[in-house]
Parts: sequence; C-alpha cells; structure tokens
Amino acid sequence: LPFCTMGKFKVVVAGPKGTGKTIISNFLGGINNSGNNAEQLLVTNKYEPTAGVRILELELKLSGLTYSQDCNIEIWDSSGDQKYEGCWRAIMADADGVVLVYNPDAPSQDEQLLDWFDFFVKKNGLKDEQCMIFAHRSADSNERFRPPPLFSRVSAALTGPQSGADVKSLFENFLNELFTLKQRK
Repeated sequence: LPFCTMGKFKVVVAGPKGTGKTIISNFLGGINNSGNNAEQLLVTNKYEPTAGVRILELELKLSGLTYSQDCNIEIWDSSGDQKYEGCWRAIMADADGVVLVYNPDAPSQDEQLLDWFDFFVKKNGLKDEQCMIFAHRSADSNERFRPPPLFSRVSAALTGPQSGADVKSLFENFLNELFTLKQRK
C-alpha cells in the first residue's frame, strides 16, 4: 500500500454540557479516566466541566484499500456551556470532522442535538459524513437506542461504561471516512 502524506486531522467533540464529551475525548486520546483498564471503561469518578476547550493529540495508523497512513489526530474537547459559545466558531476553524455527544435519556437533548448539528456541522460547511454521534449513557442500560430520525445519514452509536472497544473501532472507521473525503478534495 502506498504511504500517503495527508495524515493530519482535527476532530471537534461537541454537545450539551455534562454529557460525557471529556470522558470520550480522554478515552479516544488514550487518557485513563477511571484508574481502571482504559481499553474497557468509559466512566469517570466525578464531573469536571471543561473550560473553553482542551486539545488532545494522538498518533494513529489508518489503513484502507488503497492507503496506509500514520495520522496525527487533534481532538478538540469543547465545553458545552453556552457561556463559551463565542469561542465555538474559532474552535471549528479548519475542522475535518465533528463528534457530537449527547445523553439519549434526557428528553430535551434530542431536540438540542439538532441545534448542535446545525451549528457545528451545517454552518461550518461540513457534510453529514463528517459527523458522528455518540449517545452516551453514564450507566449501563438495557433500553434500546434509536438516533433521532433527522440524522439518518450520520453515523450514530450508543456508548456507555462497557463500550470502550466499540468506541475505538467506530472512531477509527470515522477517521478512515474523513481520510477518504480528504483524498477526494
């Protein structure tokens, strides 16, 4: 496979406050949140709101049918607090993709998700394929999950304390999709 040189990605993690954006960002960035096996658990011991934005960096090898690429990934973990709304446009500058995180058990967040999608994806000129949605539950649940119907063209997954391996795999698939879209430009 040829080695490509397009391997830098900026992914913004956004959504309402208190939904688990930092837990997911830390996990994807290889930071252990709980003192347990970081490969398995998406939990934290206490809630600490993000002030503005945190940037995590990681290196990851992506492979597809026609490429093998060492990538530098920037994960921009943005605060969901409305008081930082004035910073969001700057946070989105040059973003390759967006991961939206929300709590599917909070009834108002299905509607809020549309606003977040409109601002972070549509108003910044990104395509549906450049967005992924994580419906994050802080505790395991047997309730079924269906993404809001307006997001039929966006990859969506339910996450929770035991879904670590799935989240890593879904994120790598998302990055491969971003890579393919970047190659087409």
